[in-house]
Amino acid sequence: DSPQEIKEYLEKQLAQVTGLESVKGMLRSLCRKMVVDQQRAKFGFVNQQNLNMLFLGNPGTGKTSMARVVAKLLKHMGVLKRGHLVEVSRKDLVAEYSGQSAVKTVAKVQEALGGVLFVDEAYSLKHQDAKDSFGQEVVDTLVAEMENRRSELVVICAGYTKEMGDFLRTNSGLQSRFPNVFDFPDYTYPDMAEIFTRMAEERKLRVDPKLSKDRLVELMAQSIPRSVASRGNARAVRNLVETVLTRQTDRVADKGTVSMASLLTLQEEDFPAVGDGAAAGAA
Repeated sequence: DSPQEIKEYLEKQLAQVTGLESVKGMLRSLCRKMVVDQQRAKFGFVNQQNLNMLFLGNPGTGKTSMARVVAKLLKHMGVLKRGHLVEVSRKDLVAEYSGQSAVKTVAKVQEALGGVLFVDEAYSLKHQDAKDSFGQEVVDTLVAEMENRRSELVVICAGYTKEMGDFLRTNSGLQSRFPNVFDFPDYTYPDMAEIFTRMAEERKLRVDPKLSKDRLVELMAQSIPRSVASRGNARAVRNLVETVLTRQTDRVADKGTVSMASLLTLQEEDFPAVGDGAAAGAA
């Protein structure tokens, strides 16, 4: 594809992800560099770019969604053959007996070849306890496999910013293998309002058209305190959808209405009131 076609493809993928403008900007920049490197290669340039990435931030900030965008983009550009995403965490890699963790890790790497291996909560692979030899076995095996398979695989490790810093120190070769670092900010309340609307629409529900965008943003702030939001972000919004739907169900059932509009429309009165326990429980 031409550089313009690649740019248009990326923008189409990014349009499906709410917010994260700083992350999107960094990904656009990385994409431009890859496009230029591919053009340089026509004149003999040897591209040795390392595309492994760190996704840092709180839970529910769109890291998995963005990893899928990366996988699709790299396949579209011909960097990866398959462009699939294999998601793993500690339970998928750490075994009960010595030597088995390496085997499980290699098996997951094999599954991810031609695509992206997404290691969620990567910091949990190696516990702070120095005796966590099985976790260390996973880390050491992963570093070796990343080196041996660097042309066939992209690894994205995700987790809290501070804990990921500690994780990178568990193996001397880790930090240098992740040159692309993306910081995922918490969602803003306008972002959450957009996410709420999308999640509702995915379930064939709709937010009452009489509810303005500004008012919906206010309802997000009312229903999801910032302290709760930072612990859950999009997950907190998903829980709020469930809370609102439960309240809407009770309202509709009490009225005995069965029209499509009444059954599928979420109204302002369905949101938990300020101080309502249901609001604080959104996360």
